[in-house]
Amino acid sequence: MRVVLDTCILRLSTLPNPANKSAVIVELCLRGALQAYVSPDVLGEYQRVLGDYPLLLEEIQERFHVCLPLFTATAVEHEPDNRILESALACEADYLVTVNTARGHFDRKSYGGVCVVTPGEFLQLPAVQTMLHKLGL
Repeated sequence: MRVVLDTCILRLSTLPNPANKSAVIVELCLRGALQAYVSPDVLGEYQRVLGDYPLLLEEIQERFHVCLPLFTATAVEHEPDNRILESALACEADYLVTVNTARGHFDRKSYGGVCVVTPGEFLQLPAVQTMLHKLGL
């Protein structure tokens, strides 16, 4: 399953909370249970937002697949979100995981075949439930 994680998911994953859904999703990516993709532009944003978490950044750089969008997306009103969308479309992601579903952000359920889901929705998907069970998470 191919996924692109909005920067907010990575930031939320760093918060200490035993029920942290974003942390579970990031863990699935780092373990290789999910194929996580990132473009160089988005990786730069990850670096800015996660500067205080060098070990997490190192793991992301080692384990996330790099995709190279060859187009500029304009479907999202909040311009920086288009970089995330470009990554998702370029790698033909199954899911774009975000908490930014308010008007002007990722306010549609899908973009060109990429489903937009919140962490809670993603973790409830039957295929993800199976992964979680197999990994004991």
